[in-house]
Amino acid sequence: MIVTLPERAEAPVEYTWDRASIYPDQAAWEADARAFEAALDAVAGYRGRLGEAPELLLTWLRFADGLRVAMGRLFVYAHMCFDEDTTNQAAAALRERAIALYARLGAATAFVEPELLALSRERLEALIAAEPGLALYRHYFDNLHRRAAHVRPVEIEQILARAGEPLSASHSAYLMLAESDLRFAAAEDSAGIRHEVASGTIEELLQSPDRTLRRHAWEHFQDGFLAFKNTFGAIYAGSVKADVFLARSRGYADTLSARLDHDNLPRAVYDNVIAACNRHLPLWHRYWDIRRRALGLEVMEPCDIFAPLAPPYQVPYERAVELVCASVEPLGAEYAAVVRAGLTHQRWVDVYPNRGKTSGAYSSGNYDTYPFILLNYDGALSGVSTLAHELGHSMHSWLANRAQPPVYADYSTFVAEVASNFNQALLRSYLLAQNPAREVEIAIIEEAMSNFHRYLFLMPILSQFEQQVHAWVEAGEPVTADRMIDLLAGLFERGYGPAVRVEPARSGIAWAQFPHLYSAFYVFQYASGIAAANALADRVLQGEPGAAERYLDCLRAGGSRYPLEILALAGIDMRAPEPLERAFAVLKRFVDRLEGLLFA
Repeated sequence: MIVTLPERAEAPVEYTWDRASIYPDQAAWEADARAFEAALDAVAGYRGRLGEAPELLLTWLRFADGLRVAMGRLFVYAHMCFDEDTTNQAAAALRERAIALYARLGAATAFVEPELLALSRERLEALIAAEPGLALYRHYFDNLHRRAAHVRPVEIEQILARAGEPLSASHSAYLMLAESDLRFAAAEDSAGIRHEVASGTIEELLQSPDRTLRRHAWEHFQDGFLAFKNTFGAIYAGSVKADVFLARSRGYADTLSARLDHDNLPRAVYDNVIAACNRHLPLWHRYWDIRRRALGLEVMEPCDIFAPLAPPYQVPYERAVELVCASVEPLGAEYAAVVRAGLTHQRWVDVYPNRGKTSGAYSSGNYDTYPFILLNYDGALSGVSTLAHELGHSMHSWLANRAQPPVYADYSTFVAEVASNFNQALLRSYLLAQNPAREVEIAIIEEAMSNFHRYLFLMPILSQFEQQVHAWVEAGEPVTADRMIDLLAGLFERGYGPAVRVEPARSGIAWAQFPHLYSAFYVFQYASGIAAANALADRVLQGEPGAAERYLDCLRAGGSRYPLEILALAGIDMRAPEPLERAFAVLKRFVDRLEGLLFA
């Protein structure tokens, strides 16, 4: 007997996202793609003319906004089709076409920033004074001039835009190999039952109370990636080289500087995150030792990191929806009503895993679509938390899209991870306030620790890993799979401490399991996000006057200000160590509470 995943065609419609709300079918997508291509042809008529008259500049800016919205709609739909079933070749082709259209848009509009920067400040101010509608774009102009030293002449900008498609090939290759082609040996439990190991099942298997099943699942999952370590190594090295190429092409000292400058973040923000996480590793060592003792083990193995310390707390999806809806009530009736509609009849969520479905979870949408959510729900409490997390992103998008024009609707990833972790903090507080039984309370704290493990342990380790790999490429040093495995294994050994036995090869290949690394220096923002989120959530839960509305104003701000300014609206300064120290204080309280429950 073997427990397997269903095919996509077997997924009940009520548990799938409403993709038809964007386009009823692929033919409608094709028609919109042709209309978009026709609109691209009109772009050339604006080249060399943006400074002619204020009315013309405003017309262009609004036209460009429309192009970005149309491109986003095409891309989101294509990406959803692919992520439902990465083995579907028609969907893969649709996604590749969307990537190509995005590159065409970038090439067609490459003249815009150099041309606007060629205008003197005085001329730009005169245009704004003559056309009140241009005042809306002041932050856009300010951000453009801030980056002026890194904007290249038109011809170079066109080349960089056209390079977007081939430079994205590494990510595409990674997705096809990791999500579609890679297969894993089935894991056998202590009763001899075989379970399918896949990206969509590994989390559930690692939370099994059956250590035989956990060990086999972890080993077979890691071994699947190890079997293709050189291929994964070449793919990731190609992605890093693309990062370095783009950073150098724009005159940045290194890739990290380029990434931080994108959001106008000082280096101190990154350094604070890494320093704080390394400084608090002894707290993690204490936690691992508590787990080791509770599990009755002489030494833990990586397969034991998520082993349950209490009987599994299973939550049917419908119950998960009710818990999440109740937990967000402190944010007001409108917020809670939108959440309920999105999780029920509007079908924002694609709920359950199926064969070929992309792993993990995410929120994705466009200015004129629902903010959709992909899950691989397994009924565990961690799945409820993941739903709350992704819903935080979706509600961020919902609020920003309604409060901001298209030019400012997109928000920085630095702010995005605040919204997601905020909702998880609300859920955790709600569950603990229900006076749960001891075993349920342990399960709730375990979920909290799993979340903190991901964002204040794993992601900072991965960020240090990617910083070193980028440094190798920037220095012209070789990047091989084995070198990256050794690097990550060493970081894990330091992070886990003496309570956990790290298997160098199997632990070290974990870099091949995170598509997040294909967006350079994204992962450190999980740590900054959970720090700001816990500080803000604590104020709301304590009933601080105006705290909820100030937080919602942060979400509504979208990209209309710089990220640090947006967080400052609610009184959070991520340039200082204090928010991270507060997050680790929350973590310590959970460790203390767990130890008391387990050994009292």
